[in-house]
Amino acid sequence: MSANLSKPTDLPRRDSAVSRRLFFLDLAAGRVMSANPDGSDLKVIVEEGRKLPDGLAVDAAAGHLYWTNMGNLKANDGSILRSDLDGRHMTTIVPPGGTFTPKQLQVDKGNGKLYWSDREGMRVMRANLDGSNIETLVDTSEGDARPGPDARKWCVGIAVDLVEGKFYWTAEGWGQCRRRPRLSGQC
Repeated sequence: MSANLSKPTDLPRRDSAVSRRLFFLDLAAGRVMSANPDGSDLKVIVEEGRKLPDGLAVDAAAGHLYWTNMGNLKANDGSILRSDLDGRHMTTIVPPGGTFTPKQLQVDKGNGKLYWSDREGMRVMRANLDGSNIETLVDTSEGDARPGPDARKWCVGIAVDLVEGKFYWTAEGWGQCRRRPRLSGQC
């Protein structure tokens, strides 16, 4: 089992106070939180209750946090939200039902895209950073009903390789990693 933590990677130095903070999730309490790297100055950024946030991505240059809410694991009601780094201006960018059970996500700032894995939806998906143009890039269901019973088809982790133009995802049921070429969406 892993912790639901997100670590900043090479955050732009636009605002040194913000770029030196860690942002992470408290799944049990439904919170987005922030702290200094030494653990001091712990702050609750957003508190939504039992919405099950699971993936978090930080766009420090734009001043945005993105996170997934898994919703009810048996209902098609997952969503993705965005807020300012301080939690203000929270907005739902992928509404409930736009994705089944969104898990981990990645921001592709250069192409204006947000990528995520949809566990019970058995998909890898993406949308524009404002939530428009939701696309399914990979569907591992092989015709199974959603949510599917075969955990080997549940997409969970996601990584985007901008240099090579590929994305990678992991599956829940076994230690497999798959890759797809071309970030342009022609998979």
